[in-house]
This record gives sequence, structure tokens and C-alpha cells, in this order.
Amino acid sequence: MQLRVRHIARNVVLNWLGTIANMAVGFFLSPFVLHRLGYIAYGVWVLAVSVVGYLNLLDLGMQSSIIRFVSQGYTKRDHESASDAVSAALWVRLQISAVAILFSCIIALVFPRVFKVPANLARDAQEAVLLIGAATAVTMTLGVTGAVVSALNRYDLQNYIGLGPTAIRVIGIVWALRTGHGIVAIAMCEFIATLANRLLQMWIAHRLYPELRYRLTRPQPETLRKVWSYSFYTFLVTVAVQLVYQTDNVVVGAFVSLGAVTFYSIANSLCRYTTQIISAMSGTFMPAASSYEAAGEARRLELLFRNGTRAMMMVSLPVLITLIIRGSSFIGLWMGPQYAHPSGVVLVILAFPLIFAYANQTASAIAFGIEKHKMMAFWAIGEGVTNLILSIVLAHWYGIYGVALGTLIPSLIAQLGFWPRYISKLVGLSAFDVVWGVWWPTLAGSVPFAAASWLVDIHFPAHSMIHFVLQVIATLPVFLLPMMIIFRKFLRDNVLPTIKQLFAAMA
Repeated sequence: MQLRVRHIARNVVLNWLGTIANMAVGFFLSPFVLHRLGYIAYGVWVLAVSVVGYLNLLDLGMQSSIIRFVSQGYTKRDHESASDAVSAALWVRLQISAVAILFSCIIALVFPRVFKVPANLARDAQEAVLLIGAATAVTMTLGVTGAVVSALNRYDLQNYIGLGPTAIRVIGIVWALRTGHGIVAIAMCEFIATLANRLLQMWIAHRLYPELRYRLTRPQPETLRKVWSYSFYTFLVTVAVQLVYQTDNVVVGAFVSLGAVTFYSIANSLCRYTTQIISAMSGTFMPAASSYEAAGEARRLELLFRNGTRAMMMVSLPVLITLIIRGSSFIGLWMGPQYAHPSGVVLVILAFPLIFAYANQTASAIAFGIEKHKMMAFWAIGEGVTNLILSIVLAHWYGIYGVALGTLIPSLIAQLGFWPRYISKLVGLSAFDVVWGVWWPTLAGSVPFAAASWLVDIHFPAHSMIHFVLQVIATLPVFLLPMMIIFRKFLRDNVLPTIKQLFAAMA
């Protein structure tokens, strides 16, 4: 069992490191793009990405169904069943890609009028929307093979694959902005990087799983029903995620102002970066859960939940506490002092419910992995719709702060009201065991770090980004020491051997 846990831990670490690398690129690139474009053009770019992001809903949940059925088929050596599922998804996605291109054209036509884009940016905005839509269509079609790589737990290769396209994206964007180009050039760089990444994934997937066959003929009805019965509820969750994370920027642009999008998106992007780290970790749990269920190993599912939840909380809490307590200071150093207060307040509101959302992320991955995500999907839709309604209503009264409050309220209700009870159906733990046995030790151990962060921010304000980072590093032992004491057995048995293996592999 320890070997299996170490294997999952190794995948988590590898996937996490790759995600941090990509996140770092976006983090350091964002202020450069903002200051080169100006806050109005930057707001237009953010809105274009957010609006076209809704086309991802056309995936209809196929991505997670591919991971589910390929992982299951590979474990059981049922290559024909895995091929049927992948081929069905590919057949559907080819048609969806054509629909995505059509919708991109429609969005491009109405975008400048809906969001009152200045005349000098209207044409650029339309062309950027078309390019982002084309990149989405490429992802829809070729993303099937990326899901195959994930299903086989080869997150190391996923990360290596992404290095080249990421370099293309960064070099292209920096060159384009330095030579006076705007959002169209950025969109073109994103399209080229996306295409390169998906082509590499296609090649790797074929090398990893040569027995898998991709057929473009119409799939059998029973195969479509099997894939759709799983994908439908995943689709509902995807809709909810879009409502929660993409709609806010659109609501701000439509009901507050175009310039306010930049202030809101700065805070929202910091939460998104943190979410990418957590998703990189939890994403490795889904195929593991599928494998455990296929092998009838219920005890390992419980251990996966306990250890995965604790690990993700230990990773996320220092980041979230820093964002909540010192977010305004950080934004002032990162983007400029004019953004510190408004974006900092939004950040506090958005980051607080993420404490509990990330605590439930492992359970969510397990629910997808063992095909028990139906009830979760309905709750997620309820959260997303409530978020949208509250954000629109509160935007009229409190501006961008109201939009953020519209996100916070339903999130807390869902994370604290639904998840602790639902987890008992997944892994057999009571809500009391979840809150007090899994959550509470980590939350209690983070209190000294929160106090230290507050004291440092009040008495020793940072005057540069390097100074800020050094302060966080200096206070981090205040978090790590309680965690090492509380979880010393788990760290000794699983984490330290994994770290040793990684260093040995790199030597």
C-alpha cells in the first residue's frame, strides 16, 4: 500500500511542479501585459478570454469521461472498451468544434456592442475572439489525447510536453508587445502554443498506449449512452465552474464598467493561480480513485481522501492566508499601488471561501473517479446560478465588491452545508470525522502562521517584491513546524521517500 501511496504522491509533486512553472509564467507576464496594453485594453483582453471561455461548456463533460473509462480499461486490460469510449468522445468533439467556431463568429460580431468597447479597440477585440475560439476548437478535438495521457497517470510527461509551447507563448507575447502589437498578437501566440501542445500530446498518447484505437465512424448507441451517462453530470459541474469563475468578469464588464474588469480580474487571477496548483494535485486523484474502485479497494479510497485532503490543505493554506492578510500589499507591489486597495478587498472576499473549497477538492476528484458525482453536479449548478443572480443584484449596490460577495455567499453554503455530509457517502466517514478529524488539525495548525503574517504586514511593510517574498519565506517555518508535528507519521512514511526518489531521479 505504501508503494501505491508514494506513486500517487510522486504524480502529485510532478504535476504540481509543472503547474507552478506555468503559473509563474502567467504571474510574471501579467503586469508586463497590463502596463504595455493599458488597463482598458487589458480589460478587453480579459473579457474576450472570459466570454469565449464559455465555449468550453461544449465539451459536455467528455474530458473527465475519457479519463474515467481509459483508466478503467487500461487497468483491466480491456483495450477495446477504452477505444470505444475515446472514439465516441472524438466523434462528438469533432462536431462540437465546428459549433465552437460558429459561436466564436457570433460572439465576435456582438462583442464590441455588448461591452461598449472603444472604437479603436473594436476590430482588435473581434479578431482576438476569433483566435481564442479557434484555440478552443483545437483543444476540443485534440484534447482527447491529452486526457489519455492523464488517464495513464503520466503527469511527468504532461509537464514536459508543456514546456515547449509555454516557451513559444512567452517569447511570442513579449516580442509582440515590445514591438508595439496588441491583443490580436497575444491571441495568435496563445493559438500557436495551444496547437503545439495538443500535437505533442497526440504523439505521446500514441507512444504510451499503442493498443488504443481512434475511430471516426459513428459510435454504437450503447457506447454513447455509457459515455453520456457519465459526462452529463460532469457537464453540469463544468457549467457551474464557468458560472462561478468566468461569469464574474463578464458581470463586472456588463454591469459596472470596462475599466473595473481590470481591478476585479487582478484579484480573481490570484485565486485562479492558486486553484491551478490545487487542481494539479487533485487531478491525479481521479484516475487513482478509478483504479481503486476497479480493484475493489475501498480502504484505499478512504486513505486517499484523508491524505489527499490534508496534503492539499497544507499546500493551499499558506497561500490563502497570505492572500487574505497581505493581499493588498502584494497587489500594490505586483501591479501598482493604484490597484492595491480595490483589488485587495476583492481578493479577501474571493479567497476566504477557497479555504473550504480546497478542503473538499480531493472528495470531488474521488466522486468523479468512482462515478458518484450526480448529486454534486446539482449542488454545483445551484451554487453557480445563485452566484450569477447575487453578483448581478449586488453589483448595482456595491460594484466589484458586490460581485465578489455574490461569489462568496453560495460558495460557503455549498462547501460547509453539502460536502461534509456527502463525503460520508463516498468514503464512509461521518461529517464529524471530516470536520474534526481531517480539517481541524490543519486549520488549527495554521493559526500561528496567520498571526505572524498579520504582525509582519503591520510592523514591517514590504517595499519591494523581493522583500515581500523573503518575508513570506521567513514566516513559513511558523506554518511548517506545527504541520510537521501534527502529521509527522504521514510525512515520514510517504512524503520523505517520494522526495528522495525525485532527487535520486534527477541526480
